[in-house]
Amino acid sequence: MAEKLSPLKPRLCVVAATPLTFHFFFKQHLACWCKDYEVTVVYNSASDKYLPPLGLPIKEKFIGIERRISPYKDLIALVQLWLLMLRGRFDMVITVVPKAGILGMLAAFFSGRKIRVHIFQGEVWASRSGFMRMLLKYGDFCTARLATSLLAVSPSERDFLKEEGIPPRGSIMVIEKGSICGVDCDRFKPDPWARQNVRTEYGFDADDIVCIFLGRLAIEKGIYELTRAFKQSLQVQGKLRLMLVGPDEDALEREIRSILGPSAGARLTICPYTRLPERVLACADIHCMPSYREGFGLAIIEASSVGIPSIGTRIYGIVDAIEENVTGLMVPPREVKPLSEAMTRLANDNELRESLGFAARQRAIHNFSQVKIIQSYKTYIDDLLLPTS
Repeated sequence: MAEKLSPLKPRLCVVAATPLTFHFFFKQHLACWCKDYEVTVVYNSASDKYLPPLGLPIKEKFIGIERRISPYKDLIALVQLWLLMLRGRFDMVITVVPKAGILGMLAAFFSGRKIRVHIFQGEVWASRSGFMRMLLKYGDFCTARLATSLLAVSPSERDFLKEEGIPPRGSIMVIEKGSICGVDCDRFKPDPWARQNVRTEYGFDADDIVCIFLGRLAIEKGIYELTRAFKQSLQVQGKLRLMLVGPDEDALEREIRSILGPSAGARLTICPYTRLPERVLACADIHCMPSYREGFGLAIIEASSVGIPSIGTRIYGIVDAIEENVTGLMVPPREVKPLSEAMTRLANDNELRESLGFAARQRAIHNFSQVKIIQSYKTYIDDLLLPTS
């Protein structure tokens, strides 16, 4: 009797602009999905070359998707994506980040892919004005109409998108309490051993108060405001240190050091990349994210899980990651003085830092457990694929 053949796995194609997106936000999703689906990821291999291989049983396709507008390269990438999707016959296409969203959804639509999911994760145009805001916003508007399903990574981002008229009425949802991948609370946890060793490695004194930024060094992340606020706070609390961890996308280091000058600059540490963000977070006392725009703020809940309070700007996305005056402090975006005052307040109040940090970890465990969020995304995808799988 002939052996019965098992059915083919559903085919998923996930499109992003850079491998950074997969390493930071999707690696655990991919590890889960590839058990039941045949997964192909698409990104620009010329970006973020310092990153190690994903090391997963998935297919990787390299297409030159640029993060910034580049009409000629964008057209080439669109054609390549269209051809890939025609040949791949994917059951579902998932896109994330704006450029990959519009190109990926166009290619998926015109190649006849029936299930098209876009994940909104912070809108570039939210912090822009004039013609560029209109152009970028229209790109997201088109992406939303080309997709068959839409997700936002936080409730406040969903509400913002609805107010701006981006999604069709009632067609966007949030998984669990928000975030794209949650946080591994067993990996990101208070670690006295790592704290001591990392502080020794970077030459920090035992009584230094380390304020850390974890993410892309970009103007829209509020790096200049953070630099100026740190310089002001340092005049009040001389034990402060500033640690910037992440790729310098906008080549800001020279300007940062110029703003600080030699004296304050001596208390600045820049680390372009780390494979172990939990270790550098463990050495810190305060986490700061003064962004102009943010879909959610993954670094905030990672810091929360380590037991570190955060200072964040009062914008959509971050208001879901920080519970104000419970797990951290919030300040207006683009303003130096309130940010400096918040840094000084936390630096000078050890009991406040400890109480906010304890509450932050409890909230991260309860609301943003990676296991729960990864499984909820998987269930969401299973439900979409069920009619065709």
